Amino acid sequence: MIRQTVSNLIAIFQVLIRKKLSSIIKQCWNLLIGLGDEKKPFTRTKAYQSINSEYESFIAEYKKNKNCYKVTSNSKKTKLTEIVLLTRTYNLQDLKDWLHWHLDIIGFDCVHIFDNESLVDIKPLCDNYGSRVTYEKIKGFPDQYALYNRYINNESPAWWVLPIDDDEFVYIGKQFNHNVSELLLSLSDKWQDMVKLSIGWRNMFPVEFTQIRTKSLIENATGWSDEACSELQSIWRQDNRWIKTFVKTSFPWYWGIPYNSGHNPTMNNGFLINARTIDGRFLSQDYAKSYINNDNLFIAHFQYKSNEEWIMKCKNRPSPANKTFNKNKPEVYSKLYEYKDRFKTFDGLAKLWSIRQ
Repeated sequence: MIRQTVSNLIAIFQVLIRKKLSSIIKQCWNLLIGLGDEKKPFTRTKAYQSINSEYESFIAEYKKNKNCYKVTSNSKKTKLTEIVLLTRTYNLQDLKDWLHWHLDIIGFDCVHIFDNESLVDIKPLCDNYGSRVTYEKIKGFPDQYALYNRYINNESPAWWVLPIDDDEFVYIGKQFNHNVSELLLSLSDKWQDMVKLSIGWRNMFPVEFTQIRTKSLIENATGWSDEACSELQSIWRQDNRWIKTFVKTSFPWYWGIPYNSGHNPTMNNGFLINARTIDGRFLSQDYAKSYINNDNLFIAHFQYKSNEEWIMKCKNRPSPANKTFNKNKPEVYSKLYEYKDRFKTFDGLAKLWSIRQ
């Protein structure tokens, strides 16, 4: 009995020693690469300071010229903002509207599109934007976040990158003149340690039941209700997390940005680098407590487009990875109108759309 007790105590002591050693190693690693304080990351290292100096030089010229194409600094990055999109488009007009919104209205410098075997030919539309839209054909069932990893870490020409979907539209309020560059420049001036900016979803619905949609997504859906969507998710059994995150790409190569979650990416060594929200707080990786609601910045998520399109989506889910998607739930679209009394009205996108056409 005594021998067994001593043996157990020794085992516990060994575990404690290993944990302490692991903690010491982790702290040393943090100090080595500049992660000692996750809320003020990277600032200790020469590698980051060198890259950040390049960023600051770019920003100075960008502010002066109000245009990335007039920046003449020797920066490896030539754009301020970029969206990355993986799409399987079946409605060409919707993608045309999506590009017009983000490039012409909100003012992103460029877009990179991964075309995952769209049902319509989208390349001529991309080519119409010249160098502002780069195009890449992807076949089969790609790992979305692996594509983002590769592109953002190795190929993106932009300092700030946002991966979103083709049914998501970034809305920026009057406070920032509806412009993404003004948003990021203003917030990064305010919080110089900001390396990520997380944005909340708003789930948008057509205010009336639509069998076949004839208007643009923005004009068609001016109601929103996250409460209704939350209940529909339980029927649909789809675990969507309600944030997307801008990433600042001014990192040395060994701090690559893996999108193990496209909703809040971490650093290459697995340490969470907290994102700011528009109100300045740091976002926890606990998504259940991370809902962000702000009228000046959100992503309008047009998941429910029309009954016809919802049925098409149910029948043509492209990736086998989405096993939780229940193909037998086309009735979800019509059921959402049981929650119509919870719909709020937001027509800010539609008004901006009509003004800037």
